[in-house]
Amino acid sequence: MQKRIRWFVWSLFAVLAIYTGISVYFMEHFFPGTSINNTNAEYLTVKQVNALLMSQAQAYKLTLLGREGETEELAPADLGVTYYETDAAGQLKRLQNGFLWPRMFWQRDSYQLAPGISIDEEQLRGTVRELKLVKNGKHPQNAWVELTGDGYELHQEQQGSRLSIRSLEEQMKEAAANQLPKLDLQEAGCYLAPGITAESEKVTALTKKLDHWLGSEITYEFGPENQVVDNKVISGFISLEGYEASIDKEAVTAWVHELAESRDTYKKPRKFKSTLRGVITVKGGNYGWQIDRETESQALLDHIEQGDILTKEPAYTQRGNVWSNNYDIGDTYIEVDMGAQHMWFYKNGQLIVDTDVVTGNMSRGYGTPAIVAAVKYKARNAVLRGADYETPVKYWMPFYGNYGIHDAGWRGKFGGAIYKTNGSHGCVNTPPANMKILFEQAEKGTPVVLYY
Repeated sequence: MQKRIRWFVWSLFAVLAIYTGISVYFMEHFFPGTSINNTNAEYLTVKQVNALLMSQAQAYKLTLLGREGETEELAPADLGVTYYETDAAGQLKRLQNGFLWPRMFWQRDSYQLAPGISIDEEQLRGTVRELKLVKNGKHPQNAWVELTGDGYELHQEQQGSRLSIRSLEEQMKEAAANQLPKLDLQEAGCYLAPGITAESEKVTALTKKLDHWLGSEITYEFGPENQVVDNKVISGFISLEGYEASIDKEAVTAWVHELAESRDTYKKPRKFKSTLRGVITVKGGNYGWQIDRETESQALLDHIEQGDILTKEPAYTQRGNVWSNNYDIGDTYIEVDMGAQHMWFYKNGQLIVDTDVVTGNMSRGYGTPAIVAAVKYKARNAVLRGADYETPVKYWMPFYGNYGIHDAGWRGKFGGAIYKTNGSHGCVNTPPANMKILFEQAEKGTPVVLYY
């Protein structure tokens, strides 16, 4: 019995001795199944692990990955990095308590360690500035709006490849400190970004305003013809200054002036289908269409700013009768052929008056002006006065200054060559019976076409 006890005690001492010996060994050595930085560290001492860390650090390379697939590789010396041993491996070993070595049979340990690091900021900064990725980087481009012939074009922002020096330095220091093999500059946010994108408030506000203006469509009516102010015209009115747009009032005014020049007939020569001579050219007078340029310029500007879509006449300071059908004279007019000393009055295309007349005395310089005018008003029983005359008439229809059409009961004859030496002071003398019809049938504003 005693022999058995002694054997048990000696066995226990032997087991304790072996356990203690193994524990003492693993006080200095890492357990089996331990890896450091993905390298087998089984049975290595702290000193050996530090040597491993320093060896790995000296072999370290950092690869920079550019946005467009470019790469640059840097060694620790390029980064201004020097490494030194720390107690990190010792601290880690102390966590692996030697007396707990039996756990190595079921547990595996994997660690990441790095030696101490010192970075020469000036060296790193110099390296960064010499990188091809830095030197060859293109600046990002903001989104911008370009006016075109029929509107505008929105150009998307361009990311470019320009790097932020400060951000790059910080990310490279972080990568070197952790011995990261690669630094993706895009993921790390090292690239400078455009300050203004297509979704920026400045751009969206600008395009909204342009869409509003360019969506306007003002159709001007000129009888059977139209002239449209659409996006192609409006784009020429818009001025861009950065991300601010305005409508150039001077450009609008210039366009309305051009419109008036092309459409106005007031005081301009015009074609006329005469009774005896076919189509002739007659001089301008006080009859015809004249666009009110100032009023219409402001109106057009307002229409565009409000985004209006409408059909309208322009504002006029002077109106004609029609825009077609015998040009702007229409089919109701008084025609005076002073060469033939004859007058016709057509109403809605029907001949109402057909009569000889006497016009201004040519020998005394009183010739009736050859113009296109319009009846200003009608008056009964008027008295016509001049420097050397005072003449009562029953029917008076002035058309231009003191010139008018009236009855001339004192004349026994009309037509022929009377006007050359015994004509009027400039008015159109008309037989009373025909003048009565003309006075009753013609209205204020009726065109009067006079020519020789």
